[in-house]
Amino acid sequence: MSGGRACGILLRNEWFKARKSLAFRLPLGFYAFWVFVNHANAFFRDEDSVRFPEIWSSIFGVGTPFVLVFSVLTLLLLTASEFNWRTARQNVIDGLSKSQWFRGKFLLFPIVGTAFIAVHILIPVALALIRTDFGGTEGPLVSAPVFAATGGLILAFLSASAFAFFLAMTIRRSAPAVGVWFLWVFPLESGMITPVVNRYLPEFSDWIRYLPWINTFPLLEFRNYDAAAYERYAAPALEVGGTPMPAVDPTSHLLVAAAWAVLFLGTAFIWFRRRDL
Repeated sequence: MSGGRACGILLRNEWFKARKSLAFRLPLGFYAFWVFVNHANAFFRDEDSVRFPEIWSSIFGVGTPFVLVFSVLTLLLLTASEFNWRTARQNVIDGLSKSQWFRGKFLLFPIVGTAFIAVHILIPVALALIRTDFGGTEGPLVSAPVFAATGGLILAFLSASAFAFFLAMTIRRSAPAVGVWFLWVFPLESGMITPVVNRYLPEFSDWIRYLPWINTFPLLEFRNYDAAAYERYAAPALEVGGTPMPAVDPTSHLLVAAAWAVLFLGTAFIWFRRRDL
């Protein structure tokens, strides 16, 4: 069987299992509802933020990390459940090699990522299409920075999901893996490591921004890709004599996100190959 045909079969199998699983449908449905409610609030008040081109700052803005939280946890649960229910062992007994099984789990990345990112983008875009007066709109509806921000979101998803995937492969139990993920992302990386390093090891403060979860934040802000979006963001602070936060060049964070993804996926594969099912 050719490699392309094998990947096609694995992808179809993973999609069939994912779409039948409550661990996929419930988070996706709840996230779709949350996105709609979040943007519908501005839609029914007829705010500028739900029109083009301002909608892109709303899509890639403050709430964007939530798409990572929901999608990453969904991928983690779908992967770890294979060990909970012993389906990983049964698949190998039925004829899959360990490499083929791992490849199939890796194909959950495009399945889960596409579903959640599509929901995150298409719902507000649909609302913006209704509210926008296209006769008075200047410039393209979808500009180059939009593609750059979408690429940044995809890479942020790959980086964050690779860490969750690594936990699922090493811990092999859904609840403990989820617990470790939350422990690392929120109390440790976001709440403890940063203030401790800033206070006691200030010479390493610049490196904190490259930790796996924190590193994704600059990739999710549209103002880091679009000068006009940054001007709209900075205007309120400048009007009252304040100093807005500067835009962040996402280039180094894109490279680090790619490096984290490769590191976690490579380590997960090596660990998986060396352990019994």
